[in-house]
Amino acid sequence: MRRELRQRRAALDPRQRLRHAQRATATLSRSAVWRNARTIALYLASGNELPTVPLLQRAWREGKRTLVPRIADDGHLRFVEIRPGSRLRRNRYGIGEPVDTQLWPLNRVDLLLLPLVGFDRHGYRLGAGGGFYDRTLAHRVARRPLCLGWALSIQEVDAVPRDPWDRRMDGVVTEQGVRRWPIG
Repeated sequence: MRRELRQRRAALDPRQRLRHAQRATATLSRSAVWRNARTIALYLASGNELPTVPLLQRAWREGKRTLVPRIADDGHLRFVEIRPGSRLRRNRYGIGEPVDTQLWPLNRVDLLLLPLVGFDRHGYRLGAGGGFYDRTLAHRVARRPLCLGWALSIQEVDAVPRDPWDRRMDGVVTEQGVRRWPIG
């Protein structure tokens, strides 16, 4: 399933992916979820993922604190602030991570945008397979951020494989809009 979904993404022209990201950013930025979020955690998209640069730039223009993940030695994600001009170093996957910056606890994040390879109509995500977000979100925190997937609509499938530890997302943002799932 991962291979097929990655092929769907790869079939889109990079300019089309960027247009979809701009549309998704515009839609999300008009939502109450976005307006109420002061601290936003997202990721630096790589390869043929839906770009996050438009989202990051929008957050900076609006004065929101922006965080991105850094992979810790224990395999968990730690969130660090990213600002315009932040120095980045490549992690073992070739993804940029800010250096010389402060760690932020997950319970101080208002909105967490999740990468995914696929998602289903029940709110479950199929990640890249490393389990980083699953491990990070499995820890109980006093206040969990709102978790929205960041994806292309072509990444939706009827059902993704799930394990007992998989947690449902609160919603997903695509070029077609923001979709939230009922609690429960």
